[in-house]
Amino acid sequence: MTEKSRLRIEAEQIIEDLDIMGLLNAYGHARIVGSVALDLIVKRDIDIHVLVLLRDTMEMAQHLMSVLLKAEGVNEVSVKDYRERASLKVGIDEYHGASGPWSIDIWLTTDVSTTGFAIVDELEKSLDENMREVILNIKRHYHIRDLLQNGLSSLIHRAVTEGGVRNANEFEQWLARTQLRRQDRESILSSLTRRPKKAPRESDL
Repeated sequence: MTEKSRLRIEAEQIIEDLDIMGLLNAYGHARIVGSVALDLIVKRDIDIHVLVLLRDTMEMAQHLMSVLLKAEGVNEVSVKDYRERASLKVGIDEYHGASGPWSIDIWLTTDVSTTGFAIVDELEKSLDENMREVILNIKRHYHIRDLLQNGLSSLIHRAVTEGGVRNANEFEQWLARTQLRRQDRESILSSLTRRPKKAPRESDL
């Protein structure tokens, strides 16, 4: 069993321990997305997206916060407002699993276009083993510099599958010539040009 597979199993166990998928699906359609869904985990992040159908997103966020704060191992829950995108994000910055701390983000939205559902479906069909190895190597390059954030993973997935990128240098060239939303571009460029805060734990690599 590879390390990435162990991390995926660990992530799924955390989600099961929190016992929230039933709650999330009661108000809409919830799916695990991102690196956990694709088994491309380098940084210990769990992303769950929920297309909310039966409840106001703010009301659901408040309910979800109250449920999470009662869960063992959860000390703090935050909410970020993305209502310009018909969305809210409920986050747990640190939840300890077997290999170390994980962050968990739950994206609540009424706009399916802001979810990662279609992206995961597309990548599951197009990724081969060579692409997976390239993606993991590029993500490790940024992770050891504490730069794997602000949606960088999703752009790496896209660059490898759509742009034929094979290393970090080619990725940054691809990024420079690819059209992105202004807000996304500024966020990514800010991440790539800032000084790293700290090196990741050895177990993260």
